[in-house]
Amino acid sequence: MKNIIKLLIISVLLVACNDEFLDRTPLSEIAPENSFQNATDLKLYTNSFYNDLPGRGGIIELDKLSDNVLYNGVPLEQSGTRLVSPTAGADGWSWGDLRKINTFFEYYEQCEDAAARKEYSGVASFFRAYFYYNKLKRFGDVPWYDKVIGSQDTDLLLKPRDSRVFITNKIIEDLDRAIANLNTAQSSDRVNLWTALALKSRVCLFEGTYRKYRNLAGADDLLTLAYQAAQRVMVEGPYGLYTTGDSSKDYRDLFASTDAKGIEIMLARRYSSVLNVANSINYYFTSPTQEDVGLTKSIVDTYLMNDGSAFTNQAGYNTKNFKDETTGRDKRLSQTIRTPGYTRIGGTSPLLPDFSASISGYQIVKFVVDESQDGNAAGFQDIPIFRFGEVLLNFAEAKAELGTLTQADLDASIGLLRARAGLPALILSVANTTPDPILQTRYANVTGANKGVILEIRRERRVELVMEGFRYDDLMRWKNGKLLETYFKGMYFSGLGTFDLDGIGSSSDIVLYQGTAPGVTYQKLEIGGVITLSNGTSGNLVPFADRTKSFNEARDYLYPIPSGDRQLNPNLDQNPNW
Repeated sequence: MKNIIKLLIISVLLVACNDEFLDRTPLSEIAPENSFQNATDLKLYTNSFYNDLPGRGGIIELDKLSDNVLYNGVPLEQSGTRLVSPTAGADGWSWGDLRKINTFFEYYEQCEDAAARKEYSGVASFFRAYFYYNKLKRFGDVPWYDKVIGSQDTDLLLKPRDSRVFITNKIIEDLDRAIANLNTAQSSDRVNLWTALALKSRVCLFEGTYRKYRNLAGADDLLTLAYQAAQRVMVEGPYGLYTTGDSSKDYRDLFASTDAKGIEIMLARRYSSVLNVANSINYYFTSPTQEDVGLTKSIVDTYLMNDGSAFTNQAGYNTKNFKDETTGRDKRLSQTIRTPGYTRIGGTSPLLPDFSASISGYQIVKFVVDESQDGNAAGFQDIPIFRFGEVLLNFAEAKAELGTLTQADLDASIGLLRARAGLPALILSVANTTPDPILQTRYANVTGANKGVILEIRRERRVELVMEGFRYDDLMRWKNGKLLETYFKGMYFSGLGTFDLDGIGSSSDIVLYQGTAPGVTYQKLEIGGVITLSNGTSGNLVPFADRTKSFNEARDYLYPIPSGDRQLNPNLDQNPNW
């Protein structure tokens, strides 16, 4: 047993690769009897937990599962063709990260430094809560383990799943322990009291709305905890929104930074050219050899006009050309996708959307930095995991769902986000008396006197947090999975032929064709096969229109447990209808 634990600890501390967290130096020899003795031991061991934080794949790429993104495929979550894996430990049913955390709890009291025990048990509590939150979202009921399981622990090895109510309560217990024990030092690469509060607001908002939209007990209690946790960060914490007063670039610069903006970024996946810890974010968004990711027409339409009115209130909004549909909009749009006049950071030449790198035509520029970082594993921009902007959104949504939201609450949350984007304030009475008809159709299960403002908060959340890994989870908790069944659309074209995308009129920028490719030097896009137009020879780009799209309301809000794990533990019930 000694050697097994020793090897485990050493292996997890030595984890390092290009897309991992900042390198952290381990002790050369660690075993339970000669470790966990002092603050340094506890710090070195808990450093390994940070390696488990998500990077590009677990943050940016998660939006591929949602209605925010078109790419060169259709995810299984939208096709209705997911199968139960026969392989034990597949599809997220893995527990190695938890074993590391519970190993810490088994031995940390050997440390004689009371302050260190307090601080690092707070760190471990945070990471166990984070681990179980991800399991809860994915599977619902899961077995709760708070100790290291040995080969003789038959009762634990054969334990049935605990209820999601029980798991939620245990997550909150861990978070409350983290909140009580962690320090308050502002940091973007270490968890602290404020990070734990942010996670508590996220967890309680998720589960509170999950229960509300399924008529399950306890929704209001959780929503109350959500806004209270967020409010503590807002009132007591050292964070705020990053802004220089320049609404044309502040949002862009928040994400295109090789040094996380600590005023807003509460915890980030950090990268470093000095330590050679790199990502491939630029490569992912700009290279034709990657996944051709682009935003959908649905989210592009969601951005407001710069006077605060809905773009979809305009006559003919569905058939506007690219120049017209991107003019006069919420300034976050031009900082999220290439719009006419776009230039790279550090560049001077305007660039049009590259249809070879974006299948929808709405090419993403959020997170993209200068051209020197365009290569594979050549990027060093940090990826936010928790930021103050999300906390503001959590606060507003929780209070709106409870029916306790005031104009002052809106001004202190959504109002700050809109001000950074150069937009007017959201007015509670106006939102509730004139709900947006497009949003009402999209989220038909939102009802009551606060319907209008809930819809507007959802608009704000979708726009502000795009490509940060929230949208799929949001649709799941709101019970809006049917939105994934529709065939997502890209940019609109009035027909085949040539088009002037930027409206300059001096040249053609792209030609849409069928059959033989024209011999032109500018962009060519074949219509037919992979990409079609929604109306045949006109309309919006629709990739993979021949693929099945389906979402089973009775099954698909949860993932299945692999059959291999149920063979190992026959007491694990399967999720419904799998």
